Amino acid sequence: MKRLEELSKEELWELRKQIPINSLFIHDYENSFGISPRSACDFFDGYVEFLSELAEQTGTPWHAQDSPEHLHEWLLCSDDYSWVEYEPVEI
Repeated sequence: MKRLEELSKEELWELRKQIPINSLFIHDYENSFGISPRSACDFFDGYVEFLSELAEQTGTPWHAQDSPEHLHEWLLCSDDYSWVEYEPVEI
């Protein structure tokens, strides 16, 4: 199992496609990458804030900013992902 910070841009986008970001329900953040739903929620909550800042700069809605490039850029904004919890992945 890879850690969040080890995911490629493509893998990170696959994770993104598995969840409805900005959901209020933790169970919506369940994923096949073994990242706990709470940690995935926290990561993507930050991503939505990042997208909102980009949206303000461009004058477009935040969801229009959602892309593999921006998600990867968000991942690179931090070098400490020690707070991310992992769960066993069922095969």
